[in-house]
Amino acid sequence: MLRAALGRRRDAERDFGRLGRTVALDALREVPAYRAWSDELRGATERLRFL
Repeated sequence: MLRAALGRRRDAERDFGRLGRTVALDALREVPAYRAWSDELRGATERLRFL
């Protein structure tokens, strides 16, 4: 999956830009570590009244 999203070359700036355009956040929420990070971030921003 990562190779399909990023291709073979490795250039962090280009890779993360492409990854951001090709990975659906709904699909990413299926990854437990991302879901935990996202939930923690949302909770923190709510406690700080940013949301």
